Amino acid sequence: WTSIGRLNVAGYRIRRHCTGALVAPDLVLTAHHCLKAIGDGEWAEPSKVHFLAGYSRGEFRAHRTASGYIPLGPDSALVRLSAPIDLPVLPIYDGALPTSGSALAQAGYSGDRSHVLTIDPTCSFLGTRPGGRWRHDCEAVSGDSGSPLLIDRPGGLSIAAIHVGRIDGVGDAEPVNAAQIAAKQ
Repeated sequence: WTSIGRLNVAGYRIRRHCTGALVAPDLVLTAHHCLKAIGDGEWAEPSKVHFLAGYSRGEFRAHRTASGYIPLGPDSALVRLSAPIDLPVLPIYDGALPTSGSALAQAGYSGDRSHVLTIDPTCSFLGTRPGGRWRHDCEAVSGDSGSPLLIDRPGGLSIAAIHVGRIDGVGDAEPVNAAQIAAKQ
């Protein structure tokens, strides 16, 4: 779990956080909307974006600022870190689309418990929305944006999608593509 961290964006008048997951020593997967500029502009200034790997109650395993961004999908992006982190990375799922009811797990820094990683180990894939986004029933709220939706495989957990919000009370996630992320490294 140390490869999942809190992604903080700080500015003069505002502070916010999301969740990110280390997918390469110098790349963090998160939701694009988490990296929006405070005020005007497409992206937040990288020096104002901090990734705290394994964050828990003020302690963390590693801290890096962003050095840039790589857009992936409509609401997914990679954060290029200022320096690599020597922690295990989470692999990206490369299997078939899950069937309705397939088991998922979700781990993030929920707004209601923002200083500890909360894990929903028993949620499910509910199908796809038009455009390919996933529907899920994981307990994800504000702060969980960018958190990985994980599938358990024989080799361990892998990231299949990231939580990006809720639509009509149902979780909304953007699936991630292993080949696309590998090409960005």
